[in-house]
Amino acid sequence: MPNRCANCEANLASGEEYCPVCGQKHISERLTLREIASDLIHTVFHVDRSVLSLVRMLLLSPGTVALDYVRGKRKRYFGPFAFLFVVVAAASALIAFTGFQAVATNSPNVIAAFLQTHVNLVMLEEVPLLAAITRLVEARCGFNFAEHLVLAAYASGIRILFFMVIVIPSWDFFHPSGPTAEHWYYIYLLVWSVYFGFAASNFFRGNRAVSWCKGVAAALLTWILTQVVTFLATSLFFGLSARVAPLARWG
Repeated sequence: MPNRCANCEANLASGEEYCPVCGQKHISERLTLREIASDLIHTVFHVDRSVLSLVRMLLLSPGTVALDYVRGKRKRYFGPFAFLFVVVAAASALIAFTGFQAVATNSPNVIAAFLQTHVNLVMLEEVPLLAAITRLVEARCGFNFAEHLVLAAYASGIRILFFMVIVIPSWDFFHPSGPTAEHWYYIYLLVWSVYFGFAASNFFRGNRAVSWCKGVAAALLTWILTQVVTFLATSLFFGLSARVAPLARWG
């Protein structure tokens, strides 16, 4: 009796290691810890389609990675949205573990506490805003919103990774406060804006310097809009909650 693929149940010829239909490796034994460890090492360190390979490519040529993905060359890279969600989850966990104050405020308040607890929502909120603003400033590029979203997701993933690996450890080591902390924040914002400009210069056709400037402008506009949207949304939520609360107690 021929072997069958555990994934799609297609028949496998004798000696076939991979399924000719779905491409999954032939599995003849039960799952073991050794296999799990091997898959993890392969995922992180393998030259082709590894996490480290993706990060390296996104540091060196982020726009090219996004453009390849949009053009259909997707097997060589992790998907932009899977990458983004994994990095956001890791950053949220690190912030909770270290107690890093991701939301700066002069005095403690309910809104700041809510945003600190749900900082992952703020991180994810910026991505579609960035895609929308980038599409607006690059209206003649021919890409649709979903394709702009790929660029925004890949670049934002690197931004959050930089935040995890550089910003939080540095903040914890130096403990900046007052004007120094504010200067650090604006340097971080500048680095992010320049990086996104670099990504845009590789992604869009035409004059690279112009695309770079438009990318920087899109990143800064997104930051401003994120502050406004976040403040209005949380203010409206807590304003409505305050009005509904007395009625709820009488319910």
